[in-house]
Amino acid sequence: MTHTDLHVGFVGAGQMGRPMVDRLAAAGQRLTVFARRPEARTDLEAAGLTVSGDLVALASSVDVLILSLFSDAQVREVLLDGGALAAMRPGSTLITHVTGSPDLVVELDARAPAGVRVIDGPMSGTAESIRNGRLTLLLGGDAEDIERVRPVLAAYADNILHVGVIGDAQRVKLINNLLFTVNLQMALEAAKLGKAMSISPSILAKTLATCSGNSFALALFERMQPETMKASARPFLVKDLAVVQDVANSMGIDLGILGHLADWVNHD
Repeated sequence: MTHTDLHVGFVGAGQMGRPMVDRLAAAGQRLTVFARRPEARTDLEAAGLTVSGDLVALASSVDVLILSLFSDAQVREVLLDGGALAAMRPGSTLITHVTGSPDLVVELDARAPAGVRVIDGPMSGTAESIRNGRLTLLLGGDAEDIERVRPVLAAYADNILHVGVIGDAQRVKLINNLLFTVNLQMALEAAKLGKAMSISPSILAKTLATCSGNSFALALFERMQPETMKASARPFLVKDLAVVQDVANSMGIDLGILGHLADWVNHD
């Protein structure tokens, strides 16, 4: 099958999901988007997209079901409580781009109907990254299953990394987000120091981009004010820090200095 032969169902056309949907459509992908709210359906249909308001019917009819949601609770609501996972047909593939618990994706794989493939696929990047087709995807699962859907994912991601079995991608992404949380605090402190020295955050970020003190968090200040970035990222970081703390506790692992430094999101 080519990527256009695979019928893709998409759930979660929000801040991150909508640019994915737009790029899939632009690539000529056969695509149906789930939307529960009438206003969301109207907006998607106005863009020329095929829309379904029946989650179970969508899950039972597609070759690939992609989820771009916020949390594990939403994944459970859609796939388990909503019946989407049980409705998937043999030979189809579930891809979840949600950053969350490794235990949940392992559970999804165990509860999937016979013949349904599950790919653990958290993403790293921004909505702008997706619009530019420059997203990074961390994938856990069977290599053959990943290769089958790689042409679909390549519509919106240019860095598609197979990091291990199901659950491993979540573990790598949680470590990444823990480190980003720490880096963001350091970047905010650097911006505060720069302001005290009459150096704007954008100049600081642009200048240090080619210096040893650069970081992804700091680079964001070239196009976004530090406080805006902090407010935008914080809900995601609070959620992901809680998940990585739970995972570490369940494994008897001490997060050490990273955990201590990242805890600013809960108090600052």
